[in-house]
Amino acid sequence: MLDFSQYKCEFCGKTCTQVVFAAFVCDDPECVDKAYLARGGPGGHMKRKAEGKPIVPEAVCEPERNARSDPKDD
Repeated sequence: MLDFSQYKCEFCGKTCTQVVFAAFVCDDPECVDKAYLARGGPGGHMKRKAEGKPIVPEAVCEPERNARSDPKDD
């Protein structure tokens, strides 16, 4: 089972308590709303797919790209 306390809220930095709309978030309704908007709401990923865009929003992809890049590559 996933231990949410090991993660931080993607929007405010508090300790994560749940995963909603493919985002680690705290209990703050404002953060949940931000996750909803970042995801594009229910079906947002399918709308992006139909538009020929990646199904994962760029805001979510960017930190992963930075984490994977090797400082020697710069």
